[in-house]
Amino acid sequence: MMNQATRLATARGLRCQPMYVAFTDRGRTLMPGFQLVVPTGPTVVRAAGCDDLGRSHSILIGAPFTAVIPTMARLDTIADSAPNGWVIALESGVLGQVSQEAFCAVPKWSTSWDPFLRETVDTLGALHNADLIDAACADAFADVISMHIALRYGHCAGSAQPDTPLTRRMLTRIHLFIHEHIAEAILVEQLAALVHMSASNFARVFKTATGNPPHLYVTLERVKFARTMLCEDTLPLVEVAAHAGFQTQQHFTDVFHRYTGMTPRAFRLAHRNVGG
Repeated sequence: MMNQATRLATARGLRCQPMYVAFTDRGRTLMPGFQLVVPTGPTVVRAAGCDDLGRSHSILIGAPFTAVIPTMARLDTIADSAPNGWVIALESGVLGQVSQEAFCAVPKWSTSWDPFLRETVDTLGALHNADLIDAACADAFADVISMHIALRYGHCAGSAQPDTPLTRRMLTRIHLFIHEHIAEAILVEQLAALVHMSASNFARVFKTATGNPPHLYVTLERVKFARTMLCEDTLPLVEVAAHAGFQTQQHFTDVFHRYTGMTPRAFRLAHRNVGG
């Protein structure tokens, strides 16, 4: 459980808050700059907002990933998960002291798997809970965190991360997750988190391993699951659609026809005729 202290740890542009405090403190103590979002446990955070060009962004952040986002981004949790974790705000002035140019190149709307950064924030969080953060401590953490982000991500923003192939065990874990949640919305970010990858890297290696991008693979698994129900059950088509994770019966009919050449009703009748 998180310490219930709500005192802000702020000095020279760094502010450390438990996530539940950051969620209830929106709009009152925002600093211009960026915030590092570090969820813990099963918490999944949605960050949404616009960039300097007015383009909308929305990402999901769940352990073991972290994300750097503008401080004006809106934060909330999904799936009724408790807001556990930390939000570290860094003022623009501190970032500029490190390297404003490097920080401008840091992707602000993407997740990363960064064990060093997570361990650093865990340490900062423990000090915050113990009420041991003074100005000098906050200054030191501001330097460490901002320097690490600028050096690791700022100078290589345009270079691709090395792709790690998916193992058979990883693919099995993904397949089981899809079938356990086949009736629900399944996001690429959720699948990527299962194998500790960013969504973009995961999409590439998943297509290499299976021949299909993640979204299409999930759709085809829904169609296969629906085929099985149509052959074995007498459920109404609208219930088959819901059990297979389709939003509406019309959506189910359109997708099923696209990949089988038949409507669900025609497929069921054809199977009954063959069985008879």
